[in-house]
Amino acid sequence: TLGEHWPALRRWAHMLGFRGHFLTKARAYSVTFQLLRDQRVVWRRTEHATGPVDGEDTTLIISALAYIGAGWRTLGDALLANTAAALARERHQIAREELANEQGQALSTPVPIAA
Repeated sequence: TLGEHWPALRRWAHMLGFRGHFLTKARAYSVTFQLLRDQRVVWRRTEHATGPVDGEDTTLIISALAYIGAGWRTLGDALLANTAAALARERHQIAREELANEQGQALSTPVPIAA
């Protein structure tokens, strides 16, 4: 079974099905990696050919802004957010009390827990 050999095979899983080195340099393949590299160089050099010329100033103009809204979209979202905030406040208060108990001190100012 492969059970005990699986961890060792995971390192080589990307090479299964290929004979030899994964980055073959054979010219027998229809597309060689050299051809891909050459094409990539040409594409990179021509990619920004229509862009600004060196030394030319450009300014980005934003022509339209729209107010979408604020707050939560549904009551369920608001309930989830408020519940998470209340739980965080409660955990913070419990942590303060635990720390005070470990140090043998009383809490100087109790933190109010909002609803």
